[in-house]
Amino acid sequence: MPKLEANYRLFGDTLLKEQRNVRVKQLVRTLNKIRRTQKQQIDILCNDILKAHGEFISHLKNFRFAADFFENLLEATNLDSLARSAGEFLTENIDDCSVAVIFTTTAAPEIHFYSHNPQLEDIPTQLSPGLTTKIVEAVCHSSRICTSDNLCEMEFFVGPAVLKKISLAAIGLNNSGPALGMILLYRSADNPFSNNELAHGFSITKGLSRAIKALRC
Repeated sequence: MPKLEANYRLFGDTLLKEQRNVRVKQLVRTLNKIRRTQKQQIDILCNDILKAHGEFISHLKNFRFAADFFENLLEATNLDSLARSAGEFLTENIDDCSVAVIFTTTAAPEIHFYSHNPQLEDIPTQLSPGLTTKIVEAVCHSSRICTSDNLCEMEFFVGPAVLKKISLAAIGLNNSGPALGMILLYRSADNPFSNNELAHGFSITKGLSRAIKALRC
């Protein structure tokens, strides 16, 4: 009888140990799951913080770019000097950038080209015929930065050889009202514009639009 009781106690102890082991394993699995979840949440939070920081720095750079541009416009007394100030600023502050500053008129648009790249000196004569009032209005009303593909969809007629030679982007002036003109940025196709560079160009459009209105009064 004592032997039987001893066996019962041994069996009971073994069962309790197994139960404890099962509970411990369950707790360890739960703890590991919580740790993995926390790590994922921390990673997401860190990525969000880094992204927000990058966006903040980008906004600051755009603000600084626009502030320098507006300071550069202070000496403009008419539309010709305004176009020159805008064109020269963009060519000097966006690497290897050539620019067409275009103002609408009651007749054909006025087009002012600025470039420091002798390899692209033939581009103005090839782009000018396609820079019509219709294209300027379409770019303005699109409310976006237009690539060469966008411009072709708007019936911007330029030879394929030209479009293969250059990277091209158009930004409308005063897209919330009557079209005042647009800025056309271009450079070698080997060096396409980055999103940050195009954002710089876009950051000046509201101020340039206001300057155009002021000089037309």
